[in-house]
This record gives sequence, C-alpha cells and structure tokens, in this order.
Amino acid sequence: MDEKSMFLEVKACLEAVLQEGKKASNVDIQLMLETSQRCQSRIQQLAAVEKNSQHKALFEQLQANVQSHVSILLAKIDQLDKPPSDPSTDQQVPSVASSPHKSSNGIEDRVPESTGKKDPQRRAAIEETIVKKGGLTFQDIAGLHDAKETLTEAIIMPLQFPQLFTGCIKPWKRILLYGPPGTGKSRVAEAISAEINSTFYCVSSSDLVSSWVGESEKLIKELFQHANSQPEGRSVIFIDEIDSICRQRSLREEEHTRRMKTELLKQMEGADNSSSSEKIFLLCATNCPWELDSAFLRRFQKRIYIPLPDRDARISLIKIHTRDNNLQLTDKEWCYLADSTDGYSGSDIANMTLGALFGPIRDLRMAQYWCQTAEGHLTPCTPDTPGALNSRMIDLPPDKIRPRQVQIGDFIKSLQTHRRTVTEGDLVKFKEFTEDFGENG
Repeated sequence: MDEKSMFLEVKACLEAVLQEGKKASNVDIQLMLETSQRCQSRIQQLAAVEKNSQHKALFEQLQANVQSHVSILLAKIDQLDKPPSDPSTDQQVPSVASSPHKSSNGIEDRVPESTGKKDPQRRAAIEETIVKKGGLTFQDIAGLHDAKETLTEAIIMPLQFPQLFTGCIKPWKRILLYGPPGTGKSRVAEAISAEINSTFYCVSSSDLVSSWVGESEKLIKELFQHANSQPEGRSVIFIDEIDSICRQRSLREEEHTRRMKTELLKQMEGADNSSSSEKIFLLCATNCPWELDSAFLRRFQKRIYIPLPDRDARISLIKIHTRDNNLQLTDKEWCYLADSTDGYSGSDIANMTLGALFGPIRDLRMAQYWCQTAEGHLTPCTPDTPGALNSRMIDLPPDKIRPRQVQIGDFIKSLQTHRRTVTEGDLVKFKEFTEDFGENG
C-alpha cells in the first residue's frame, strides 16, 4: 500500500470514529476500538517511511493522540465487563447475548460478552433509585379514592395482613396508572413509599436506558434481581413514564431497543413464574397509554385511570396548598374557585394557587403606605388609614415587614395568567382508552 492510500485510510478511520462517537444512543464501542487500532497501525507505517522531520513529528503526535483514545475505549470496555473484586457481590446472573447483529444503520453492533458477575457500578446505580420513607401519605392526596383503595389492596394489605392472602387469593402484582399530566400519579407512588416498610424503587427511563449496547438489558436485570433479593418482605418497583421505553414495536426500530423491551417483558413474566413471585410488585405510570405495546399492556393486571380532580377534590387541593397561610374565604368564594378551576389538573391548581399566594408579596414592592399591627409589624395599607406611614419597603426594617392576607382577588388575577394545560381532545382519547382497556380511579 502506498503512502497516499495509507493517508486516506487514516482519514477515513478518524471520520468513522468521530461519527460513531456523536451518536446519542446505540454506540458501538467495539467498532470504535477496532477502527482506532487500525488507524494507529497505519499512522505508525506512515511515520516510519516519512523523511520530512516536521511531517514525521506530526504523525508521532497524531499517533499519541490516537493511543490515548484507544486507552479510554479499553478502560470503558473494562468498566462495563470487568468482574468485581468484592467477593460479596460475586453472584451469578444470567448472561447477555454477545453475538453480533446488524443495526438499522447497517453497522454491526457488538454486545460485550458478560462475565457472569455483577458490576458494582451497575448495582450502585440501581441502589440510587431506592426511595426512603417520606412524609407524604394518602391523606395528603385529594380525591382518587378508587385508585388509593386498589393500591391499598395490592400493596399495603398483603404486607400488613399476609394471613388473609392464602390459597387462590393472590394480591395484584402489576398495576398501570394512566391519565393526563399533573393528576397525581407520581404522588400516589410517593405516598406508597411512606405507607409501607418495604424497599421502594422509583425508576425513570433515564435510569434504565444506556447509550452502550447491551447495558440497558443488564440494568433491567439488575433492578429486578436487586428487588428480589431484599429481605424486607415485598419490594415495590415504580417506573415513571413507562411509555418512553415500552412503545409499540415496529420493523423500523433499532435492534438494541427491541432487546431492551424483550428483556423487560422477560423480567415481568419471570416475576410470575419464579418461586419468589410474591416478592415484587410493579407499579408503572404513563401519560400516553395508547402508545404502549400490546404485550406490555396485557401484562398489567389492572389499568387505572387517574382523572382530573372533581369539584370537591379541587377545593381540597387549594386548601392543601394554602394550609400554612391562614386563608380566609367565604363559602361563596370557595364555590367560585371550584367552578373557575374546572378542567384544571392537580399541577395546574398548584401553580395557580402559588401565583395567588405571591399576590401579597408583589404588593409589598409597590406599597407606599404602611400601618402597624398589634404585634408591632408593618403591613401595607391605604393612604386614608389612621396612622399610615408614608415610606418605601426598602427603607423599613426587613424583620418588621409582613404581607397582607391572601384574598379572593389574588386568585382571580392568578386564574387569568394560569390556564388549564389539558385539552378536550386529550380527555376524549383517555375516555376511549378507558372504555376499551381500563377502569376509573
């Protein structure tokens, strides 16, 4: 091979490695390593035959850079596959298929061969998803009575009264919560973690999806094996936005995505067929249930619709978000708020209420007259108030300033700027899906 051909091959290798490294997912690290090593070999040959000292120095510098890149790739592969030195984690796990395959872009993806050992970093990543017992309870969640009752039957009662579930009476193992955004699906899951003493895993798609081929399947395996190994009764796995990893399969999707879905389906089936099937409860949430693959949808024993809050729930939500602010409204004003927030989600109501609570704070900046309260504090007032002090907020002692009480006018102003975020078209889609596959919560 002449010098020109070797130079062109070096250029092609560098471009191929750069292009592969720019991928957001499905990165073929083995291809990058082999291409970099071939590039390094050609650079050595060019440097050996080069007579110009300046050109030779450039080739040697390029060779050092490529060698550094090769070292980084080898370290990454070693990080993914190297067995842990800690014997306590030296347990057998099912191996991942290591045969090469062709991806949709025609490049051969290679999954690093499994060593049959648990990776301590992978295990640490799963342990970071464990949620400690919090302060949120079912009583802090307005409405959703049927959903809370179903989850109590499925999770809380089997832990508190295991003697009731004998013979053919088995608690639910997999439940899907679906509904518009901001209706409390994640908060229900958070409340469960406070109601039980078992291990609670709160997982999102970012915790399970990796850009390295084969790593996503290993993370899913590690999650279920870790949950199955917990000594404290039944483990609860909550996967939020499940539609991001369980969308309907198609011929055009990449092979590593299909393998990840297959692995999750396998683990869900294994939770039924294994001898420790009672130890794992899977709770998932989604805003787009119609995008789920039918195989996943079938495996959820109950599919519960989390709707927008009803009239009583909307009043309860506003009271929950203002319970520390001594809100004083008449019954007529509460009815006005309940009617004005029709179609609002729980998140919409929280944002609207926060905007209303900021009303008195905004008035402090614009206030020019102040009166003294019985406690010695200064609060804004009108110019004709007896004893009114003409001053600006910045000129008063900060520890003496207190805002006025929140009024219905603050809510009216907030309603004008905080609109509902769920459309009627979305509600129609949820209604149709519930009639075909789900049940109301």
